[in-house]
Amino acid sequence: MASTYVKVKTVMDETASSATYFATAARPNTSFTMANTAFASTHNGGGAVITATTAGSSDSGKTVTLTGTDLNGKSQTEVITLPGSATETAGTKYFLTVTAAEMSSQPAGNVSLGFNASRGMGMFGGRTALKGFTCCSGGTAGDVKFHSTSSLTTSSTPFMQYRTIGTADTETHFNIPVPGVLCEDGLTVTYTLDIIDQMNVLYNG
Repeated sequence: MASTYVKVKTVMDETASSATYFATAARPNTSFTMANTAFASTHNGGGAVITATTAGSSDSGKTVTLTGTDLNGKSQTEVITLPGSATETAGTKYFLTVTAAEMSSQPAGNVSLGFNASRGMGMFGGRTALKGFTCCSGGTAGDVKFHSTSSLTTSSTPFMQYRTIGTADTETHFNIPVPGVLCEDGLTVTYTLDIIDQMNVLYNG
């Protein structure tokens, strides 16, 4: 990879999870009425895992099909299967936008769509190299995960993990020797809410 100037993206999302952000509680025959199709500016360009929250216990096996984009802006879909109880069910993919959602059949109870504490941001969608990062820890210790995959899910194995301290506003720096860590299939960072307050990720793309 030819030498170029380093680019940087800031990861900073401390927005509380919401069970109704994308669609408020309703019983759609087919399409949900979307309250939002993209995350607010407080997510600073990042995304999250989508949730479907059921109010009844008679919708086991019914599905919600989500359409939108992944953290690097590429089109993706996901199917969430509803349980036979009033609960929140999380998907496994990270979404940057959710442009539409379809029920397989009308639910007996209300269903709402939102997002949970699993967050992420795409740095670059093509071949790149991780050069380093700074991390300002949130109030909870946990792992920041670095991925290079075209099909990212919550169970994807990262190529590198960084453990935060758990003391809010404590900053650390991580420098990677030249030429950096090669990421053939793009670079994406994932984390859980309150693990970090802010990160600056340096990459070549």
